[in-house]
Amino acid sequence: MKQTIVFIALFLFTSGQLEITAQHENERMNVLFIISDDLCNNGAMEAATPNLDRLAGMGMSFNRAYCQYPACCPSRNSFLSGLRSNALDARWEPLRKLAPNVTTLPQLFRENGYYTASIGKVFHVDGWDMRWPDEGWTYGDEKSWDFRINCPPANQGPRRMPPFPRKGIRLEWPGHSGPIDYGMISFESDLAQDDGQATQEAIRQLDLDLEKPFFLAVGYRRPHAPFVAPEAYFWPYPLHTMRLPDPGDRSDVTDLAFNVKPLNYGDPEAMKKMKMCYLASVSFLDSQVGRLLQSLEDHRMMDSTIVIFFSDHGFQLGEHGEWHKNNLFEESARSPLIIRIPGVTRDGTGSDVPVELVDIYPTLQEFCSLPDPNQELAGRSLLPVLKDPDATLPDKPAFTQVRRRISETESAMGYSVRWKKYRYNEWWTTGGKPERIAAELYDLDADPDSEVNMAEDASYEPVLKELARMIAAYRSE
Repeated sequence: MKQTIVFIALFLFTSGQLEITAQHENERMNVLFIISDDLCNNGAMEAATPNLDRLAGMGMSFNRAYCQYPACCPSRNSFLSGLRSNALDARWEPLRKLAPNVTTLPQLFRENGYYTASIGKVFHVDGWDMRWPDEGWTYGDEKSWDFRINCPPANQGPRRMPPFPRKGIRLEWPGHSGPIDYGMISFESDLAQDDGQATQEAIRQLDLDLEKPFFLAVGYRRPHAPFVAPEAYFWPYPLHTMRLPDPGDRSDVTDLAFNVKPLNYGDPEAMKKMKMCYLASVSFLDSQVGRLLQSLEDHRMMDSTIVIFFSDHGFQLGEHGEWHKNNLFEESARSPLIIRIPGVTRDGTGSDVPVELVDIYPTLQEFCSLPDPNQELAGRSLLPVLKDPDATLPDKPAFTQVRRRISETESAMGYSVRWKKYRYNEWWTTGGKPERIAAELYDLDADPDSEVNMAEDASYEPVLKELARMIAAYRSE
């Protein structure tokens, strides 16, 4: 009798699991596509982020995810088109100017029966653009969306240009990001901030009574400069507790590798204020993600919605004496990436498989059974790993590149490949016949902080040749 009861219970449990799985396979899921701006893995680990930690506990974290260009506009053009930056000329231009006939990721969903909405900074949107796209947006893509809205700060002032007349304690330091390179302990509420408004607008979208599934993209601006957050988010980060990493030795690396000269802008004590404001901005971002996830639960949509959270690229917080992004070091090229697919991903899993942000497009396309876009996608689907964290994918290098100005009329291009335990960078001229200027090779197992350039070390010659072949093939695409 006991055996019969156990068998029946097991049968009912198994049947229920199969029913849930079948339900997920037969129904079209919603997609909540959350993008942060300038969030680095080091900052996410150092700051208090209970909501992102909770999301990671509900899905899979990719520990080695890499952007294709470490700056806002080119990176977003890349992952929203599924094309690497080299195919888009690695330029800071509207996507349609670079690839007029591309089918963007949200456009593919829209053309196949989804309601699509863009909240805040998804495609690159200037922080001081007006609220509605017909009021003079520079970027964005009307073919991708049923609904678009920008979320500038509530207290913009009449000119709607920085510096905004915000209320709070303004903190400054050396830097080169113009009128937005400052921090502020804001005396205004969460909802007065651009990201607070973005959360509110996203929740309004969840309130809609839609007859079709949605692709809801929410682009948060924090922790991008200016590093503004309400006062309470600064409490965990007293200035006297801020520590900067050892900048190391730059003597064996080309000057092209660096943006900040002199290192730490010559004033490391002042840069501690920037780190404090950055960490407070990360915690403010985390709070907004928490509000959004709670609303998803309140609407009983958590089990029918794919949630993806990532940053457009990483950020330097004093490593190598560097700040901001736009370089090829690991901290700038690497991005947090969390994916949760109900009925597919296992709670709290992680993967060390190297992936690229261009892999997001084919992953969603495959899972949602969408047709091929106009363009050939550069990435690969991550579904095998999402279904089985122990699964392996064929070795595939991750590529990042960045443009560096040499003079008023000349620029150089840096190409980086991340493969196995190595990061290899080459710097090339871009005018006339391209010539290689310099190279960097880092063995990240032996040298996780990329402090020792092994490009001239004869013992690394075989791997150096292999990595150089990879970059040559990439440059020729």
